[in-house]
Amino acid sequence: MSTGVQTERKRLGVRLLTPEGSVFEGQAYMVVAPSVEGEVGILPRHAPLIAFLRMGETRIKLLDDTVQVFATTEGYFSIEEDQVMILVEQAEDASTIDRSRAETALRRAEEDLSAAGDDDVARTAAESARRRAENRLSVADKDSSRSTGRADLPAPPIG
Repeated sequence: MSTGVQTERKRLGVRLLTPEGSVFEGQAYMVVAPSVEGEVGILPRHAPLIAFLRMGETRIKLLDDTVQVFATTEGYFSIEEDQVMILVEQAEDASTIDRSRAETALRRAEEDLSAAGDDDVARTAAESARRRAENRLSVADKDSSRSTGRADLPAPPIG
């Protein structure tokens, strides 16, 4: 039996922050983040939680049912009373990732890795840069597939 009155869906307050400042702040219906234990989906009324995040793709389902996607690095997120805070070193909106710049960063990181030799600090920095570039390319490819309606096709190989 319908009363003609629609109930409003519950919402989450979401903040995606980096050391440089806020990358996203707004209302959403759902957040999916890459925790170290696997992807975690957060809906309204979720139990309080703090989790460590790995590098990957963070998706925010907005009130208009569109999904905003970010390439994110390590960090953590917390949820309490329908407020989600995601704190990461870096976050980049997938729709603004410059693929050629990310490919250049990947090539440079691979060159730095080859040149690192026995220098553990240089090797660690180059490996981190390589993982960030690979993540940016992966997220950009997935976002491109979503926007063209070809999400079922595999992403082109990296490198």
